[in-house]
Amino acid sequence: MKNFLIAFSVFTCWCVVGLYFLNTTGASNRKSLFKAASVSVESNINATKRINTLELTDTLFKESEDASKKRGIYQDSSFAETGNYDALINNIQERLERNQRAIEEDEERLRLAKLNKKSKASKTPRPEADLTFRPSFKLARLVHDQKAAEFLSQVERQLKINPQTQIEIIGYTDHIGDDRDNYKIALEQAQKIRQFVIKSFNLPENQVIATSKGESDPLYPREMEDKIELNNRYELIFK
Repeated sequence: MKNFLIAFSVFTCWCVVGLYFLNTTGASNRKSLFKAASVSVESNINATKRINTLELTDTLFKESEDASKKRGIYQDSSFAETGNYDALINNIQERLERNQRAIEEDEERLRLAKLNKKSKASKTPRPEADLTFRPSFKLARLVHDQKAAEFLSQVERQLKINPQTQIEIIGYTDHIGDDRDNYKIALEQAQKIRQFVIKSFNLPENQVIATSKGESDPLYPREMEDKIELNNRYELIFK
């Protein structure tokens, strides 16, 4: 009986100490424990959401900027920070100039592709020239030099063989310059050579014709820069 009373007294003391501890620390309020834990978890969730939102925004901005660059759309991310209008204007002008140069290069490639397609699509082969003449012009006039004299001698030999032969003079140029201008230049100079032949041999007007093919049918490709000048020529065909 004595031992029981001792044990009960010890138990009662521990209970009193425990209740006192719970009251002094506020740990007896169970709701406060859960509330504190809930607030902590909610804070962590909100912080994680903010981080994810920032990362997502940064990712979307980078993807948008990359996509804009691929589409050629200008975006200046530094402008929002600096507000430097001069730098923005200069950057836009430089981009427009680059785009304009790219358009001009594409137009040149398109023009050449059309010329090549037209040349390949032609089923009639280019007739062999009986005579090739590379004259000199000065002040838009044909120079009567040694080359011109040799040219007339060759034409005379052909006329002696057949005085009634029809003569076609075809003008060609290289690729330098505008193709339409080259076509006109070749035609004008071919017509001058035509008049030169007609007057030299007193031929009828309808016996000699002048045409132009401009840049078409070059003898040498443009990659052979040392020979492209030879594409400027006038071919004579005796029919």
